[in-house]
Amino acid sequence: MMPNAARTKIAQGASLPAPVGGWDAVSSLADMPEDRAVTLDNWFPRPDSVEIRKGYKNHATGMGSTVVETLLVYHGLTAAAGKMFAALGGDFYDVTAEATASATSSVTGMANNRWQWVNFTTAGGKFLWACNGADTPKHYDGSAWATPSISGITSSDIVHVNAHQNRLWFVLKDSTKAAYLATGAVAGTATAFELGGECIRGGFLTAMGTWTRDGGSGMDDLAVFIFSTGDCIIYQGTDPASSNTWAKIGTYQLAPPIGRRCFNALAGDLVITSIEGVLPISKALQVDQSALATIAFTKNINNAFNAVARSYKSNFGWEVVPYARGTMALINVPIAEGSLQHQYVFNTLTGAPCRFTGWNVNTMVVFNDNLYGGTNDGKVIRLDFGGRDGTSEISAIGQAAYHYYKSRGVLKNFGHLRALVTTASDLRPSLGLSTDFKDNAVVGTPVTATIQSALYDSAIYDTDIYAIEGRNVADWSAALGEGHCASIHFRASTNAAGEVSTRINGFDVTYTKGDFI
Repeated sequence: MMPNAARTKIAQGASLPAPVGGWDAVSSLADMPEDRAVTLDNWFPRPDSVEIRKGYKNHATGMGSTVVETLLVYHGLTAAAGKMFAALGGDFYDVTAEATASATSSVTGMANNRWQWVNFTTAGGKFLWACNGADTPKHYDGSAWATPSISGITSSDIVHVNAHQNRLWFVLKDSTKAAYLATGAVAGTATAFELGGECIRGGFLTAMGTWTRDGGSGMDDLAVFIFSTGDCIIYQGTDPASSNTWAKIGTYQLAPPIGRRCFNALAGDLVITSIEGVLPISKALQVDQSALATIAFTKNINNAFNAVARSYKSNFGWEVVPYARGTMALINVPIAEGSLQHQYVFNTLTGAPCRFTGWNVNTMVVFNDNLYGGTNDGKVIRLDFGGRDGTSEISAIGQAAYHYYKSRGVLKNFGHLRALVTTASDLRPSLGLSTDFKDNAVVGTPVTATIQSALYDSAIYDTDIYAIEGRNVADWSAALGEGHCASIHFRASTNAAGEVSTRINGFDVTYTKGDFI
């Protein structure tokens, strides 16, 4: 055989999973798990695929053009008795129904729209209790708003409220004090509770939460106070006036919290939004502050989270919203206060993260199992609905992890690429490859879904166009490239009026190995 005889190249194929592990902003590009993504914008990672997120539609309008900074929800004895209110322009608007909203006559001319609120049940009924640290607090009893009479403290200083062990607890602005009412009361004399002596690093009291260590409610519920410096003070008991039924558990050093809405219940735990990530209290108390990032819910995207937290932590609009119907937990990230927001979103079944763009909302809330947002221009919108962002198309962009195809150090010539797509529309994603960590992918224009299909459970028989049943599509496209490793880029756009579901289940790639000279 001659020394320079050409070697026969045999085409090979490989199948790769969709990046169901979600967005990865902590691993190196050279060693990222193959089920993760370098970028995952508007693709939601499900256990078996990645799916284009749904859009939004207008729910309540006619409230002017200022920023909706708070959405408040009253939970009645039935779903029909529930109410949703929006705070903007100094007024409360009833936004329960999908309609043009009107301001309530009893809550107008308020100093600010940044309300903290809680639902609280007493022998006298069910109440929505709200405060903003500037105006006297308000409560709603299912039929009307009123001003509760609070003595013992300056009621307009109440900036945060929490229901704990059948009591309403308050945080006072610019103070190291909390305060509490009598058991089962929504008004009356508030007793101040000084915490400054327990705070090692100083600062002011930011918020209070309730941590249930046994996953339920009862005697094991702990009172958790967080200061602006990150000092976390925990008490156990029912009556803070008695040393027999109230005791300090300890003081812990955590990362500084972000905003008054830093506490939320998530995955059976109390979580705190901090500059080191979204931290579960149950684990945060067991590690040193230097290791907090390793136990955060946001640990897979901590580099990205830390960057935005440090840049935008002073902006109003940070909050964590669990959304059970969508199996999501959303972190609202105010990039530009009152104008631009992103959401860092987690699948609550798998923990896989992604990022949503295009939902520019300053606050979010779940009402009757649906997700709503308050916009920067005076509207309330229903999120996770339909295939459009209002009248605009949804653009979804992703880049999978780099893959060596089980042969590191071996050069490869890539030939063709396809995605296994399940779709209920005419949408086709566009694909491309980048090689050897270079941003050299050529990704074409995706085919946009523009069908006018009807929404489930609302279509008129023999009149509306019903949605296409989900079908599998796997079209090959050229993906020329040369390198030791490659990353798949995928992009799709949807502009459909109906409920459009499009997901990528995995990828196939063809290539040859060896020297190509």
